[in-house]
Amino acid sequence: MLPFPDLGPVMPEILLTCLALLVLLLDLVMKRKETVAAMSVVVALVVAYSLYGSGGVTFEGMFISDGYSQFFKVIFLVSLVLSILISITYIKVEQSNHGEYYALMLFATLGMMIMASAGDLIVLYLGLELMALSTYVLAGFIRHNRKSNEAAIKYFLLGAFSSAFLLYGISLAYGLTGTTDIRGISEYIIAEGLSSNPALTVAIVFFTVSFGFKIAAVPFHMWAPDVYEGAPTSVTAFMSVGPKAAGFAAIGRVFLIAFGSMQLDWSMLLIPIAVLTMG
Repeated sequence: MLPFPDLGPVMPEILLTCLALLVLLLDLVMKRKETVAAMSVVVALVVAYSLYGSGGVTFEGMFISDGYSQFFKVIFLVSLVLSILISITYIKVEQSNHGEYYALMLFATLGMMIMASAGDLIVLYLGLELMALSTYVLAGFIRHNRKSNEAAIKYFLLGAFSSAFLLYGISLAYGLTGTTDIRGISEYIIAEGLSSNPALTVAIVFFTVSFGFKIAAVPFHMWAPDVYEGAPTSVTAFMSVGPKAAGFAAIGRVFLIAFGSMQLDWSMLLIPIAVLTMG
């Protein structure tokens, strides 16, 4: 019988999941919809408070709660609170479904938090997809607005290609190392001397393309102007901070740890991308 995993490190994510579902239920019974927004803010603050003392590794190294992940989680939660506060009047004017809107924001934040704490490529992918699916819907949340619908479709199609690149990169890394554990990949590459393996270089390229799309880095940024213009203003503010920070968190986990011994390969890709993006 497998030992029951320590839920302490993952407690903020469990709490956020439960409270996001509660927000959906409260929307059905509350007449004052502003209360739903206030509840969402309280949820974010409670989860932020729960971060203290939640450090550790659980699920056999698949989930890591350390100073690195907690730094990004604070960024996610701050962007969530600010986005909710600027959404209250906007959503009221648009007469949209308040509960669904705020719940989607909470679930998107949950996906970001999972990405930041991922110790395994599969967990990283699941967190990314949870974030992506939520933001796809948020981008097209104003259903009667043609630009909003167009933004959602563009974001969904390009996001699907981005996810495909990530999956292909994961499959190559797994095929060559026999594991999806981020630290295990690093150890295998060093032990077997695979640092110069061209297939791993191809995997790094696929990871770079996928993460480049998520952070809207040049030349993977062409979707951003259209999506930001068509999405609700509050969603644009949310998407311009949270998913970008989640992408950087994933880059740090994958490149610095899994492919740390191949720094020359991925730095030759990231340096020109960074220069072009900042230029």
